[in-house]
Amino acid sequence: MRIPRRIFRSFRAQMLFSIFGAFLLLVLSTGYTMISAKNLQTILDNSFEQERFIKSIQEDLAAYQAPLLDYLSTRSSNALSRILIDSQTLRRKIPSVTPVTGNRVLLKERELYALIHSYLNLADEAMEAKRGRNIAAYTRMYDEMAGLLSYINAEIEAISIERFRNQTDSYGLFILGAGAVQFWNLLFIIFVSIVAVLLLLISVGRVTDPLVRLSAMAAELSAGHFDIEDITTDGVRETQQVVDAFNRMKNEIRNYIEEIRLQENVKGEYMRERMRNMKMEGLVRRMEIYALQAQMNPHFLFNTLNTGMQLAIVEGADRTGEYMEYLAKLFRHIIRNKEIIVPLRHEIEGLNYYFSILKVRFPKNLDLVLDYDEALLDACKVPVSILQPLVENCIIHGFKDAGARRSLIMVRAEQQGRRLILSVRDNGQGMEKETVEKLLHPQHIDESSASRVMGLENVIQRLYFFYPDDPEVISIQSGQAALPGTAVIISIDTGRTPCIAF
Repeated sequence: MRIPRRIFRSFRAQMLFSIFGAFLLLVLSTGYTMISAKNLQTILDNSFEQERFIKSIQEDLAAYQAPLLDYLSTRSSNALSRILIDSQTLRRKIPSVTPVTGNRVLLKERELYALIHSYLNLADEAMEAKRGRNIAAYTRMYDEMAGLLSYINAEIEAISIERFRNQTDSYGLFILGAGAVQFWNLLFIIFVSIVAVLLLLISVGRVTDPLVRLSAMAAELSAGHFDIEDITTDGVRETQQVVDAFNRMKNEIRNYIEEIRLQENVKGEYMRERMRNMKMEGLVRRMEIYALQAQMNPHFLFNTLNTGMQLAIVEGADRTGEYMEYLAKLFRHIIRNKEIIVPLRHEIEGLNYYFSILKVRFPKNLDLVLDYDEALLDACKVPVSILQPLVENCIIHGFKDAGARRSLIMVRAEQQGRRLILSVRDNGQGMEKETVEKLLHPQHIDESSASRVMGLENVIQRLYFFYPDDPEVISIQSGQAALPGTAVIISIDTGRTPCIAF
């Protein structure tokens, strides 16, 4: 019958099994010791058994002599019955067949048995002579029996002496054998004791090992380390249940902490997104106002009106009317739009109006180039007012110290894969590397500095707001030997929806 393994997973079953196993091993060791001692005793008894047997025959012969003499003297019936019983006992004791051997002691024993048979036969003849009242015959026979008995006793003594000599020679071997048996008994007891201790240690270890590991895990958890691995053990059922419960508790605490951390991250991200959207909304509104004010500030209006007056004096009212017409179209174009994301056509139209004004304002020393694919105008959408501020930045800063040198502004729109590439390039004085880094990595904008974010900075800020996960949305190239001046490149991923939710 096979015992299910799950029974031995119980702590109580483990301890009972260990105690019973140790007790059984101790019983086996004690039994082995007793059996070994019994075997030694048997060997010793066997060495003296034949001696006792011969001595018992000698005693029986001595006891047989007394009733025989009594019967021969008185012819007592009690003595006769005793003689018959003793005679049968002696004849049964004496082996009927003795093996032929070359051992001197065994040969003497064989002769002794023959003499005893002769003695018993002579006693039977003496009793027959007694019944026949032949006094001379049984008297003679009794005397012969007495002499034969003396000889038998002498032979018994000789055999005993001879056997003692032989036993004395083999006693040393017997002592060595007894010592070997005791040595193996000691080794067996030590082995059994070690096995019993190991059984107890294994049983105790299956209980204490998980507890030690639980203590170590508890220390790690108290230090805040919840990413440690679960405890795996093959201990008893009770400790396994404690380990499983501890693992579940640790995992639940870790999951709870991760959930709280995730919630905090989501909440922080939500607050940052909300703040960013609020700032973007403010920037977009300020951008709309700036888009109007940028064309209507006093300096711009003064230059525009001055040019108009000069034209009116030199050329007459027709060209002045044309100039004022483009200016009105540009104002109407800016004011009528209320969208944040517009088709590229809207930006190009506004830029054409602005270019017309600049050509009238700077007719001799400014070249304006506008290069685009007609198919892109309605297919692509861009944030509002991102090109005109860049062109204005070229006029105000790029050509500040140009003098009589011919100035060039080139605006280009092209498709490269999924990206719409808008570039505004001039051949002006360029930018310092520190200025480029400062523009492309703007600082935190607060309420006190937001009003000063104009022109190129405004465009960069809005592009970063609309495309927060696209670091390539805008770049600035300036101070290159092959291409002097400055190039502002806007790269919009047309497959990505701009972030416009406030």
